[in-house]
Amino acid sequence: MFQKNSPRLIIIGIVLLLAVYALYPTIKLQLLTPEEKASLTESGALAELEKRAIRRGLDLQGGMHIVLEVDIPTLVDNLASNKNSEFNDALEAAKEKSVNRELDYIGLFLDEAKTRDLKLKRYYSDFGSDDSDIATRLEDEATDAINRALEILQNRIDQFGVSEPTIQKQGNRRIIVELAGIQDPNRARALLESTALLEFVLLKNPEITQDMLVRIDKVVKGSEEFDALIDQEVATTGSDTTDTTKVQQERVVDSKEVSLTELFGETAVDDTTEEDTSSVLVDEQLFQERPFSSLLLRLQNDLGVQAQNVFAVKKILEMEEVKSILKTGDSRIAWSTERETWSTADGEQESFFRLYHLEASAGLTGGVIQEAIEDLYNGQPIVRLNMNSEGAKTWSRLTGANVGKRVAIVLDKNVHMAPAIRTKITDGRTQVEGFANMAEAKDIAIVLRAGALPAPVDIIEERTVGPSLGKDSITMGTHSILIGLALVLVFMVIYYRLSGIIAAFALLWNLTLVLSILAMLKATLTLPGIAGLILTVGMSVDANVIIFERIREELMKGKTVKAAIDSGYARALTTIIDANVTTILAALVLMQFGTGPVKGFAIVLFWGIGISMFTAIFTTRTIFNMITARKNIQTLSI
Repeated sequence: MFQKNSPRLIIIGIVLLLAVYALYPTIKLQLLTPEEKASLTESGALAELEKRAIRRGLDLQGGMHIVLEVDIPTLVDNLASNKNSEFNDALEAAKEKSVNRELDYIGLFLDEAKTRDLKLKRYYSDFGSDDSDIATRLEDEATDAINRALEILQNRIDQFGVSEPTIQKQGNRRIIVELAGIQDPNRARALLESTALLEFVLLKNPEITQDMLVRIDKVVKGSEEFDALIDQEVATTGSDTTDTTKVQQERVVDSKEVSLTELFGETAVDDTTEEDTSSVLVDEQLFQERPFSSLLLRLQNDLGVQAQNVFAVKKILEMEEVKSILKTGDSRIAWSTERETWSTADGEQESFFRLYHLEASAGLTGGVIQEAIEDLYNGQPIVRLNMNSEGAKTWSRLTGANVGKRVAIVLDKNVHMAPAIRTKITDGRTQVEGFANMAEAKDIAIVLRAGALPAPVDIIEERTVGPSLGKDSITMGTHSILIGLALVLVFMVIYYRLSGIIAAFALLWNLTLVLSILAMLKATLTLPGIAGLILTVGMSVDANVIIFERIREELMKGKTVKAAIDSGYARALTTIIDANVTTILAALVLMQFGTGPVKGFAIVLFWGIGISMFTAIFTTRTIFNMITARKNIQTLSI
C-alpha cells in the first residue's frame, strides 16, 4: 500500500516538519502570557522570537506614520557660492513668506532676488548666466533632491530591517513613511532625519586656538550686555579682584552661578543638556576678565564646556563679531557628540562636552566611502570605513602631509573623535568611534552606506497608530477566515462526502503551509494579506471541485475507481494550471511594482496559489492512491 507512495509520503512529511518548525515561534509567541513576555524582554529573547514569528503590518499591529519635508531653503543656500548679506537677507525673506508650506519656496526666493535686484549669476555661476536658466536649474535640483531623498530613505529603511514599509512622495516636497511595529521611535526618527554628512577636518594648532580665545574674550568683554552685567555684579559683591592665575580645579571650587537672562537678555533651554541653563557656572573673577574662556575647561589638549554652560557658549559663538573672528581665521567650532562626566573636588559627578577648533574646510568628505560596517573594538562600538580609490589617494595625501597633527571625524557637524595622525594611511581604511551603543553604530553605518541626503529633511507630522486598531482588524480578519473556511468545509463534506473530507484536509494543509512560508520569508501579514488568504481558500477548493467533478464524470462512464481517479486528475490538471498561472502572473506584477499592503497581498496570493496546486493535486492524489491501493475497492464516496 505504501511502497509506491513512499516517495510522496516522504516529501509530504518533510514539508510538514519544515512548516511546523517555521510556525513554532509564531505559535509560542501567541501563547505567551504578559509575565512571560516581560521576562523574555529582560533577557533579550523576546526580540529574537519576534524576528522568527510572522510579522504583522502597520494596519494590524500599529507603528509610525511620518510625513517628512525636504528642506528646500537649505538646498538653495548650499548650492550658492560667493554669498553675501544681501543674498542671505533674500533667503530669509523668502523663508518667512513660505511659512505656509504649500507655497513654492524657489519661486518666492526668485521674486525676492528680483525685488532686491540681486544678480543670480554671481551666486549660481555654474547654472548659467541667464536668470531663467538659473531658475530652471534650481527647480531641477529641488526635484532631484526629493527623488534622491526618496531613494536614500528607502535604502536606509530596508537595511534597518522594517518589513514592507510604505514610502511614497506626496506633492513636490514631502515624503510619507509608514513603519510597522517600530519598537524604538526615537531611533527610527534619528535614522530618517540624519543627513549623514561625514567630514575629515584638521584641528587648528593650539597656539592659533589660544589666540582665537583671546580675541573672542575681547569681543565679548566689549559688549554692552556684558559690561552692564559686570557693573551689577561688582555693585552687588563689592569685588573688583582681577586675579587670573587660578587653575581650573580652583575655578570649579570658587565657581558662582551668573544669571543668563541678564547676560543675553533671554533664557532658553538647551536641548543637549538636562541641566538648568538659566545661569552659567563660572569663576566670578575670571569671568570679568575672560568672559568666554572662563566658561571653558582645559582637558589636556582639548577644550571642554560644562553642560550648564553649553547654552551660554553657543550664544557667544552665535554673535556676529565672533563669527567674523572665526571666518577671518578660516576656522569653525564643532562640539563632541558624546557627553562625558568627571568627578569634582567635592566628589559630585559633573557632565561636559568637548569643543573643537577646526579648519573651515574639510580635507575629505563622506562621498568617498565605499563600505561602512559596524563592529566592536576593545568592547566599544565602532564603524569601520573603507574608501574608494579616489578617497584613498586623498586620505593618503592628507595623512601623509599632517603626521603628528589631529584630524576630527565629523558626522552631521558633531565630532565623533579627533585622533592624532601617527603615520601615512595609504589603504583608505579608517574607523569612527564615540557611539553610545551598538545600535547607534549600526544606524550610522546604514546611513553612510545608503548615502547622505542631498538636503536635510524635517519631520512635520508624526502619528503613532495604536494597537487597538490592530486588535480590531485582527479579530475581524480572523472571524472572516474562520467563517469562510467553515462554510467551505461544510459544503465540501456534505456535497462530496469522503472525498470532501480529503479536500478539507488539503485546504487546512494549504493554510498551514502559506503561514509557514510567510514566517520563513519574514514577510508581513497585513489586512490585504488576510484578504489574499481568504481568496486562496476559494482558489484552493476550486481546484478540488474541478478534479472531483472530472472523477464523477469518469465513474458515470463506467470506469473503475482507480481508472476514474487517474483520468479525473489528468483531465483537470490542464484547467487548474491555466487558471492558477494567470493569477500567479498577476501576483508577480503586484509584488514587483506594489508597495506596503498591496505587496503583502501579492505575496500571500502568490504563495497561496502555488501551494494550493501542491496540496490540491499532489497531496490529495497521494491520499487517493493510498485508498485505491486496497484490493477489491468497488465504489468511491464522492
